[in-house]
Amino acid sequence: MKPLELMNAAPTAMRNFWLKLALGLALAASLAQTASAQTLKVTLLGTGNPRPSMERFGPSVLVEAGQQKLLFDCGRGALQRLYQVKVEQIDGLFLTHLHSDHIVGIPDLWLTSWIMGRKIPLRVSGPVGTRRMMSRLEQAYSFDIHMRRDVDENLPPHGVEIQAKDVHQSIVYQNGDLKVTAFEVDHGLLKPAFGYRIDYAGHSVVLFRRHPLFREPDPVCARNRCVDS
Repeated sequence: MKPLELMNAAPTAMRNFWLKLALGLALAASLAQTASAQTLKVTLLGTGNPRPSMERFGPSVLVEAGQQKLLFDCGRGALQRLYQVKVEQIDGLFLTHLHSDHIVGIPDLWLTSWIMGRKIPLRVSGPVGTRRMMSRLEQAYSFDIHMRRDVDENLPPHGVEIQAKDVHQSIVYQNGDLKVTAFEVDHGLLKPAFGYRIDYAGHSVVLFRRHPLFREPDPVCARNRCVDS
């Protein structure tokens, strides 16, 4: 090969190298994005009880299924924990039962996430009494809602709305590959109380509170075999 041909070949080889590198990086990014979209991630935001503690915030679990983010229970400090893991909005709140330590963080989650930009209603599902409780919260904060929505800040009206429903033992949420199923659990004299099974992209996780009086074989574990955790 003549010297001039060598000089012409070098830039061509270099261009081919960079083209292959770019295609490889694009493919890797695409595969990573696909893998991320199929991920089921569980974060324990709080595992505390009614007693105040700076080490353990109130009961609350975040489940991320691809791009969807679901919250299970909303105890004390749940919103702070969400912001700590850089989650500003959720797609739905599911309540296991209506003990105060599992729901005391709802007003903060509901109103502050509206102030921070939520433009759609907050969806809340839980045992019988959930709809009534949420309607009373709307009444309790009606003055603040009016001021922020109609007078002062002109916040989006749909963002402060609540879509609450009482659910029973059944599939309570389904969106694409994501499915949430409620099942009854023993929580002593408090009835009903639910656990939840989340299925997504071939993975499953079960969330429930084991009652101290349970003895093996545990009926909840028996009915939810073949899950990731």
